[in-house]
Amino acid sequence: MYMELKSNVYVIILAAGYATRLRPISDKIPKPLIEINGKTIISRIISNFKEAGFNKFCIVLGYKSGLIKKEILKIKDIETIFIDQKEPTGMADAIAFAINSILLNYNKVSNFFITAADIIFSKEEILKMFELHKNSDVVLSLMKSNDLEIAKGHANVKISKDSDLSKDIDENQGLSLIDIIEKPKPHEIMSDYYSLPLYLTNQKILKYLKNLEISERGEREFQDVLKNAIQNHLDIRGIRILTPLITAENIGEFHLTCLQDIIRMNKRFLVEIKKNSFRGKKPKLIEPLRFGNDVKIGDKLKLGPNVILGDSSTVGDFSELSNTILFNKVNVGKFCRLHWCIIDDGISLPDNYWAKNCFITRDNKNDLEIINF
Repeated sequence: MYMELKSNVYVIILAAGYATRLRPISDKIPKPLIEINGKTIISRIISNFKEAGFNKFCIVLGYKSGLIKKEILKIKDIETIFIDQKEPTGMADAIAFAINSILLNYNKVSNFFITAADIIFSKEEILKMFELHKNSDVVLSLMKSNDLEIAKGHANVKISKDSDLSKDIDENQGLSLIDIIEKPKPHEIMSDYYSLPLYLTNQKILKYLKNLEISERGEREFQDVLKNAIQNHLDIRGIRILTPLITAENIGEFHLTCLQDIIRMNKRFLVEIKKNSFRGKKPKLIEPLRFGNDVKIGDKLKLGPNVILGDSSTVGDFSELSNTILFNKVNVGKFCRLHWCIIDDGISLPDNYWAKNCFITRDNKNDLEIINF
């Protein structure tokens, strides 16, 4: 019976955005194809849902759709529908389009996971939501935070007085939600709980996806759908998926929105060292690290923690790198110091180069361009 319920679930992945806050990386590749410890975000999302027992996917595409589609077609043992969202009219429109398209082809599907393509949840977290959904119409994934900066980028929820806050991670009970507001001002914050872009809903949500007004941002917002559904007494519950207390500093480990989050999210997944053969005398290596293929390092250098060296990269003698990612074919000279940096493909840094908190690439004139975090 449990597997039968899973077979009636489609996973909708919203992968149509431009990711302007990740420029210039997103000018080359879309956000879902950014690699996290050697595997693209969207591949990680699909793999985790597969491990949880879900193999039907609907991918909403837009920007650089061909690249994303090519990546997903490499994945075996899944059923996939691709949908193009030609106009960025908002999450609610994308979800309505996806659900209606699925139901046209598979009328027995009754439930839908909805996730952004820039956030990675584990098999266990996915299954907690699925368990809670058996006794509710909609389940929201929640995090807890008392950092006011979090309110600037996430929806805040109001918890029913009948809910036991000590049960916020209990998949059999969760929290009953009675209101939601997108990006609240400080005086509008209703609780320490915020919604993440992972939802599980039944078909009842379709009613509230119709005739939505355009928000101040010029889009049809899914949070407005949820607010309408709550006001019309749909049973909407939330479960705290991220167990750490979330701050503006650690949210990037889970939800990728800006350049420095690439380092933060990689840090979360770098749990073991991966070293191929390399030369270099007396290197000081502080795990976790990841070395790509054909990496060469010099003498008496210090690497780590949280360093990734891409394929065919080199690091010169006496250099020090920490919390830094080198893309492929990067050449770092001698006596360099890099801290919280991302270095673009093919970049060569001269000897004695020092940098921190930045993305280093080349501009149209082929000069080094520094984009500070």
